[in-house]
Amino acid sequence: MLKFQLVAQNSAEVTPDVLAALELASLFMGEVSPNKLPIDFECAREWYINNYVDETDRDDYRCEPQLVDDELADRFSKSLLKMVKLRRDVLGEHYPFTVNDKDHLVTRDQGQFSAVSACYLSLQFFRGLAGGTIQIYDESYEIAEECKDRFNQKFREIFEFIAGYTVAGVKGGAPYMISYCRSAKRLEVILKIICQKIGSGRIRSFDEWNTQQQNSNDAGVDCLVHLGGPGAPGSSEIVVVGATVQDRGIDDKIIGQEKLHFFSSFFVQQPAAFRGALVRPMDEDEYTKDKCVNRQCLLFSYDEIWRGIGKRTDDDYQKSALRRMDAKVRNLMQTFLDAVFLDDFGESYELDQFWL
Repeated sequence: MLKFQLVAQNSAEVTPDVLAALELASLFMGEVSPNKLPIDFECAREWYINNYVDETDRDDYRCEPQLVDDELADRFSKSLLKMVKLRRDVLGEHYPFTVNDKDHLVTRDQGQFSAVSACYLSLQFFRGLAGGTIQIYDESYEIAEECKDRFNQKFREIFEFIAGYTVAGVKGGAPYMISYCRSAKRLEVILKIICQKIGSGRIRSFDEWNTQQQNSNDAGVDCLVHLGGPGAPGSSEIVVVGATVQDRGIDDKIIGQEKLHFFSSFFVQQPAAFRGALVRPMDEDEYTKDKCVNRQCLLFSYDEIWRGIGKRTDDDYQKSALRRMDAKVRNLMQTFLDAVFLDDFGESYELDQFWL
């Protein structure tokens, strides 16, 4: 069982990691005010004075700690509520929360959560852990670390689907998952099915695959997103997607021209033009952005992910592909996480039905 709790903030800066902590508290408690999040005012006061108070007034503020605390908490709550409303407006029906007339975050009926809602919550749990706004708790440090490792291992699997939702949403395409393939023979079947659904392309027979191909269970690809309807050879594009939660050493994860060439070698005739993409749940730096540009690889970072995962068109072709992926995500999420939330007073909160 995974037990987690909120971590006191040492500033009033509102980040996606802070939002994640608020959302997870609401998920378990049902309703929560933005000022529920714990703040270490001893540390946060100086941060607030240095960032939001005119230099000529700072000494006066230091003599009035309660004034600082009140202003700081008010700014923090308002900024957090603004971020909540933006998520709600962008994600629409897929956002797992609403805002009531007291400006509290309220969890919607979990039975109405979509597969995208569940993916979003898993993404936010990852962000909260990685950003240090929530922490896994156990009397034994070793057990806590084991719980965190198990969560991250499961999240890597679900994140491959999140990447598919993201690229399909942002680019307006139909996703086809490759990552769940566990053998080269199964890969052969999946590629044939994709060509049939797209209505274009032809793969090489398994006997014509070289040794590297026959030992590849997924061709180093997590998802394909087809842009354009079926039966449109020469005028459509397939985004070849790689997904990773690694925060370093990502060179091997970038889908550059060398990886596209290897993937193309499975086909006698490509079903469409190939384009590479990398999806990561981080706030990307310029160094990573430049690497992707130099290798002609699209890059989708955390901000594109949460904005894109809920986007769907009225196109029947895309809707059909997304329904298939929704079903796979729901099956995966049934056993995704068994968690308990511990509040400031040691009370524990469990969910009767976790996410789906």
